[in-house]
Amino acid sequence: MTTVYWSPWYQNSNIYTENYLTHYPMDSVYKDLSEHKETRNVRDNFFNCHAFKNFCKDLYLLRNPYSIDLEYIPQENRFRSRKEPKGSMMDLSVTTQVKEPSVKDCLTANYCVNWIYFADKPVTIQTMSPFMHNSEIYKTSYYVPGSYDISQWFRPFEVAVQMKPNQTTLKSNEKEPLVYAKFISEEPIEFKRFYLTESLINHSTSCISLKKFKSFKSLPQLYKVFSSTFLKKRILNEIKQNVIEL
Repeated sequence: MTTVYWSPWYQNSNIYTENYLTHYPMDSVYKDLSEHKETRNVRDNFFNCHAFKNFCKDLYLLRNPYSIDLEYIPQENRFRSRKEPKGSMMDLSVTTQVKEPSVKDCLTANYCVNWIYFADKPVTIQTMSPFMHNSEIYKTSYYVPGSYDISQWFRPFEVAVQMKPNQTTLKSNEKEPLVYAKFISEEPIEFKRFYLTESLINHSTSCISLKKFKSFKSLPQLYKVFSSTFLKKRILNEIKQNVIEL
């Protein structure tokens, strides 16, 4: 059995504390989709396909904890909310960062509602767009996918979105699927949610910041640096002390 620990992640510890309870639990993609299964079709139903079931193994959807309606303001080079703010985050546009463009003549942004995962044994996480669901946010953008070993690198994954040509708005409804997260492991996986302490936030921020100071050509090089610091045991011990028992 491999344990995968997870938590919402915000770089500012105050924002994390204030918004921790807004995040929804992870949901099985297969279970969520099968609620709409046509049960009268028993001979040629893809829900019964072993290949489809195998793809959906350890595939989860992460839901947006907020509703947003954002518009890019060129003069200010930032996104601004077009809806009446409510809740502790007075303006959710502050959590959406404009990044250096990755595609010519198109906006690249980071919708800073992130998650962090860590494992006690090798587990590869693959994050991708929720392509089997209809999400409002991806009408004007697409999610930038990624993959790495969450036992060898302690950092959150960004909800990085690439805006489609001529698009300057981001809308999303609370609870709609934002990301698919697939976990690849040689053993069965047990998930445990934990509370992200300030020191854990600092450790993860250090992993994020490393590429600003040194240029690495591959993930294995990053893994090697992380391993050489002997932080893994310390991080795991602190995570285990902050597991939220259900």
